[in-house]
Amino acid sequence: MGNISRIAENTFNGSLIRALFNTDDECLSLWDKDTDKLIYLDPKGCALFGYDSITEMEEAYASGKAYSMINQDVQAKLTLIKDGEHRKDEMLFYRKDGSTFHGFMHTTCFQYESTEYLIRRVIDVEELSLAVVGLQQEKKRFEALFEFASMGILLIDGSGTVMLANPFAERLFSYTSGAMSGLNLQKLIPSRFRPQHEGKRKGFMDNPQNRPMGQGIALYALRGDGTEFPVEISLGHYTRNEEQFAIAYVVDITRRKDIHDQMKKQQVEMERINRVIESLNENLEKKVEMRTRQLNEALDGLKKSRDELETALSKEKELSDLKTRFVSMASHEFRTPLSTILSSASLVAKYTQAEEQVKRDKHIQRIRSTVSNLTDILNEFLSIGRIEEGRVQLTPSSFNIKEQVQLVCNEMKPILVKGQSIQCSHSGKVQVNLDLSLVRNVIINLVSNAIKFSKENGVIEVKTKVDQKQILISVRDHGIGIPEEDKKHLFERFFRATNATNIQGTGLGLHIVSKYVELMNGKMTVDSELEMGTMFKITFKI
Repeated sequence: MGNISRIAENTFNGSLIRALFNTDDECLSLWDKDTDKLIYLDPKGCALFGYDSITEMEEAYASGKAYSMINQDVQAKLTLIKDGEHRKDEMLFYRKDGSTFHGFMHTTCFQYESTEYLIRRVIDVEELSLAVVGLQQEKKRFEALFEFASMGILLIDGSGTVMLANPFAERLFSYTSGAMSGLNLQKLIPSRFRPQHEGKRKGFMDNPQNRPMGQGIALYALRGDGTEFPVEISLGHYTRNEEQFAIAYVVDITRRKDIHDQMKKQQVEMERINRVIESLNENLEKKVEMRTRQLNEALDGLKKSRDELETALSKEKELSDLKTRFVSMASHEFRTPLSTILSSASLVAKYTQAEEQVKRDKHIQRIRSTVSNLTDILNEFLSIGRIEEGRVQLTPSSFNIKEQVQLVCNEMKPILVKGQSIQCSHSGKVQVNLDLSLVRNVIINLVSNAIKFSKENGVIEVKTKVDQKQILISVRDHGIGIPEEDKKHLFERFFRATNATNIQGTGLGLHIVSKYVELMNGKMTVDSELEMGTMFKITFKI
């Protein structure tokens, strides 16, 4: 510390000065009112006014070389305030290099041992503006997700009051825009369920736990016009200012329930027909053949109808499960990159000096890398869409598999972590006839997974072999391995192994790879052991 800091230490309690004045959020300074002499300035003040240290700024003020913090008009007004008085001024401030910034200055006068002092708090309006812009952008992202979600979303406080409802929920419950805010949750529940629901709601708030779609008993909701409809509800929760809030995701399952009821009616009808058959067999032996034929036709029709209904119900259930898993995955995989982008963007804005270009470049590269990761995730979604719609067409061609695999391995080297290496080997013929684009995609995906799930200094082995009967491609790592109970789900959409939840990924890569191999009439197997590594083996018959 320089002379001014020592004056502050001698004039006041030093520990108290440091505790009150050292802040990362704003500039605080202490002045002698009568002499307009700077006594103390916190580190934030040095950065705000462009000085490298408190000592440099002290020397500049002592020698009269520093630009004045306050213009003459404001200075004259400050001489008039007395002990205990306070004023706020908006003005331009000067930095060491002569540049200016727009800000607010809050001044408080106090007396200590017959001497009057001024505490000045300076806030840079430009930094506040950047923070406001960031909040506005975050608000727009939230509104886009909340406003356009294809399911009802309700935000409920600890007392059971609806704080927010998205447009889909308002339409679902037959309320006008904004009419659900402030509504007691009991109003949305049929009267016969309200007593037991209130106890369950309080129990959830006392011990909140996320509940996914499809769990629990059958639920019914009440529209604003008094009509009821069956629903499926997924619950989430969060805490703000020590207050507990619940988030309810509501889906109308009227169609699904109708299908289920129709199946039950069909079952009853089948039982009735069976009883008729027995009666006919006993009493009308002469018409057995004719009646049997007619009844068999009826049974075939009913069985076909039942199969169609079961298929529709299965697809509906699968769609609901996929939607829940997609929401959970997107919430995690998009929230972290977006938070990284927002954090880096905020930090870039703080590095305003030319000598801080290295720091700016670091965060700009971080933003670019995160955007690239988001692009890879979106490309996986697009690939799934093309596969499901049957828009992936095979384009077989003759190519040198040894050269192509080596090219892919070289392309993957930049993403290797410390000490990792890729070893490629080939045996047999080199010319094959497959879809080159799909083969490259399969190898890139498997090698990137091997890198991702391997530790430092790990070796990734890529082997190819072509003989008279088949083409063999294998990718082996020595990483974390796959739990035995997860192997049967490995190629399902959005599936993540239980020991890989903390590693970035969408759970779509292996599903896409398996579909590409299937399109090329190949077979894919996996051999893995925990903490020993994993090997994927793909074979194509010639």
